[in-house]
Amino acid sequence: MTYEQAVAYLDALTNYERHHDSEAMRAVRLERMQDLCRLLGDPQRRFRSVLIAGTNGKGSIAAMLYSMLRQSSLRVGLYTSPHLEDLRERIRVWERPALSAAVSVRPVFGNDWISEQDFASMMEEIRTAVETMSSRSTENRPTYFEVLTACAFLYFSRRQVSVAVLEVGMGGRLDATNVVEQAISLIGPIDVDHADVLGTDRDTIAQQKAGIIKPNQTVITSPQDESVLQVLRHSCESHGVALFVCGKDLNVEIENHSPQGLEVAILGIRGLYPGIHIPLIGRHQAQNAAVAVAALEGLSSLGIPHSMVERGLATVYWPGRLEQVHHRPLVLMDGAHNSHAARALGKTLTELWKGRRIHLLLGLSSDKTVNAIGELLGRLAVSVTCTQSDHPRAMAAPVLAEHLTPFCQDVSVMANPIDAYTYLLNALEPTDMIVVTGSFFLIGQLRASLRHAQNISPWVAATDTGAERSSMHNTPVFP
Repeated sequence: MTYEQAVAYLDALTNYERHHDSEAMRAVRLERMQDLCRLLGDPQRRFRSVLIAGTNGKGSIAAMLYSMLRQSSLRVGLYTSPHLEDLRERIRVWERPALSAAVSVRPVFGNDWISEQDFASMMEEIRTAVETMSSRSTENRPTYFEVLTACAFLYFSRRQVSVAVLEVGMGGRLDATNVVEQAISLIGPIDVDHADVLGTDRDTIAQQKAGIIKPNQTVITSPQDESVLQVLRHSCESHGVALFVCGKDLNVEIENHSPQGLEVAILGIRGLYPGIHIPLIGRHQAQNAAVAVAALEGLSSLGIPHSMVERGLATVYWPGRLEQVHHRPLVLMDGAHNSHAARALGKTLTELWKGRRIHLLLGLSSDKTVNAIGELLGRLAVSVTCTQSDHPRAMAAPVLAEHLTPFCQDVSVMANPIDAYTYLLNALEPTDMIVVTGSFFLIGQLRASLRHAQNISPWVAATDTGAERSSMHNTPVFP
């Protein structure tokens, strides 16, 4: 099986990321994923894992923890979703090169992704198990996400990964990742999203997220509404595990917040980590960092060197999250696809770029609630250009525009995102600001098209000695 054949096989499976079917998604049961793993020899049992659930912040927490673990001598795995540009982004393994301990390391573009050859090899093995399951009943046929998750588990097992950082796809209790017996459970901020599948209120959704909690582990959560905390506490108590809450049992103080990122002091569960630079924008990233540091502490009984936290967080890179990609005019890309994320984006724009003329380039998936995003972001903008990605779930640009007209006086439609981006880039004043936001599918498509057109690598290849640590974030991806 070639890589292209492996991707084609995967794409032939039921994919709820591309075709949202709430009734079928609610009917998914974890037993199918357990059966698939059993046929593969239960690879998920051969490495320690950290499992991350939540409505927002999961990917950022995962990226931060992975970046810190990369500073150790361990072989580390990372599994996230969705991908922005390349499917192989989702499955990564990093083993630190034999470099001086004084040098922190960023992976060269793509060199920690699963190789095309390994992906094809894993997929060929998984196909045999899938066909065995399908022969029993068509209802037993695993989905796209289940097979991709099994691929990550199998790859991590074959690479003899010591620790794998795993991001829950959606929900928690019935998510394919929840077959692991993780050492650490992390819960990011919980809000209403995917309401047609998970529930229409925070408490109901929290019960789904809390479904990842199991005995004999450490549970750490971001700050939550009190009713959500009650759900999490009840789940922890029923499993006999402690719950550590950011803002109470661990904390973070923001010393400076600028377009270059954050300067923070983190008080973890076991130690204090002052003078930490995080090259990500948004005050919410400070709390994500505190949760990631606490998870790192939970993985070690010996304590965590300050340098490991300092170097790891200084080199974290998580594209598509308040990412600056152009300077004049300033262009920001952020996948604010729900009200919680839109609120964080709005606060950051107001704090760091108050007085700038903001022009939104917005595209959303059809299952998203437009009015909340319009209320939070539309009123900050002098114009909104509605567009749509080529993803099957993309909301039609004219429909999106109709919803947004109450929130901004200047709403226009330009369905092709490349045309829309190019027009705005050339039409606006250098002192203006473009914010590309909404769907991660839109951001991924736009980044890939611009990068391919200009032959630019999306991630900077570099080592970093500390003095240069902010240069990556300040370098435009698309000059």
